[in-house]
Amino acid sequence: MDATLIPKITSSPSLVWVAAAIGFYIINIFLGLFMAFRKKTAQSLKIHRLLFYTIVFCLGYYLLMNQTHDENSPLDYLICLYFITIVPYSKRWDVLIHAFIGAIGLTLLPLLIVLRV
Repeated sequence: MDATLIPKITSSPSLVWVAAAIGFYIINIFLGLFMAFRKKTAQSLKIHRLLFYTIVFCLGYYLLMNQTHDENSPLDYLICLYFITIVPYSKRWDVLIHAFIGAIGLTLLPLLIVLRV
């Protein structure tokens, strides 16, 4: 791993939002796993939904800041579109398929950072 990766992320006004989205997404995945295998309550569903909206906000702000300081690529739009459309739609399917699609999303988010650095 490059020793200057973290300073590059923190110096970029747009990549900070992707790092925040990754952090919220990891918390959201663990909460989803807890709900799937342990206890699913109305409060945990509400927190899960709120964390998802926070992730979408972070990605939207990433696109806005990236367009202001740089230019968004079609891949940036496709990854954000994946989070806006496929991840919420997959909750209608089986819980494990939704978790798998969420795990794919977790691998796509660092791709945004790798392509910008």
